[in-house]
Amino acid sequence: MTFSPSPLAVVNTAFAELAPTHLLLHGAACHSWLQDRTYSLYELRDVLMDEGTPHEVRDEVWRHTIRAARLSQDWMVGALGLCIPALRSTARRTCRGLDPGGVDAVESAIVCEAIHQVRTINLNYARMAWYLTRPVHRAALTARKREKDAPIPTGDPGRQEDLDPGAAASPELLLVSAVRVGVLSRSEARLIARTRLENAPLAEIAEQDGVSYKALAKRRERAEARLVAAVHSGGVVIADALIRPDDLSAHKRGSLRLLAGAPTRGKSLSHPPLPVAS
Repeated sequence: MTFSPSPLAVVNTAFAELAPTHLLLHGAACHSWLQDRTYSLYELRDVLMDEGTPHEVRDEVWRHTIRAARLSQDWMVGALGLCIPALRSTARRTCRGLDPGGVDAVESAIVCEAIHQVRTINLNYARMAWYLTRPVHRAALTARKREKDAPIPTGDPGRQEDLDPGAAASPELLLVSAVRVGVLSRSEARLIARTRLENAPLAEIAEQDGVSYKALAKRRERAEARLVAAVHSGGVVIADALIRPDDLSAHKRGSLRLLAGAPTRGKSLSHPPLPVAS
C-alpha cells in the first residue's frame, strides 16, 4: 500500500528543494539589521524564529517574500515554507483525534487559507506573521468541526441504531438508492463515495473539478445532511438499490455504475497549481 505525503509535507519538501538556490534575498537590501550578503529563505526562516530578531526585521522579510509570492509560483512556496513551523503547530492542535482523511482535509484547509492570506494581507501591518496565521488557525478549526460533525454513510458505531440496518454494511448501495429517489445527484454521490469511502483528498478533487476547496466542502456537507435526513425519515432505503438490473431503465442502470465511473477533470484553475515535490 502506498501513502501520499500530507499537504504540509509536500509544501515543506518543495520549500527545502527550492529555497537554497532559487529563493534568495539580499540581506542589506531587505533591512540594515541583516548582513550585507545573500540569504536563502531556508536560512531566513531560522532568523525569523530567533527570539533576538527584531519584529521590524521579520516584517520586512515577510513583505519582500509576499510581494514576490504574488508574482511567482516558486515564491508562493517560499512564503508557505517560511510559516511552516506555525502551520504545523496549528495542524498538531486541530488534527487530534481525526482519521487520516480528516487530517488531510484540515491540512488542505490550512494550506488554502495560508495562500489566500499571502495574496490578500495588508502589507502595512506590523507583526505580519501573526496577522497571516490567525485566519489560518480559524480555518483549521472550522475544517476540524466539519470533519467531526460530518455524517458518515458507512455508519458511525454511536449512530447505527438510528440508521437503516443495511446502510452501515452497504454504503455504496445506500448512495445508489439516494440517487434513484432523487435525494442526491450522481455528482454528489460520487463526491461522497470518493472522499468518504475511497479516502480521496477533498483538495485533490477540488483541483480536478476547478472549484474552490471551501465550495466543494460545503457542497458535500449539504449533500450528506440531506442523505442522513432522508435515511432517518425512511425516504432512502437499501431495498431501492436491490432491484434486478434487468428491471431498470437505462438511466437507472447508469446510477448503479456511478461509483465505478472514472472522475472527470473539470476546467483548469485560474492560476497554476503549486509545484509538487518529486
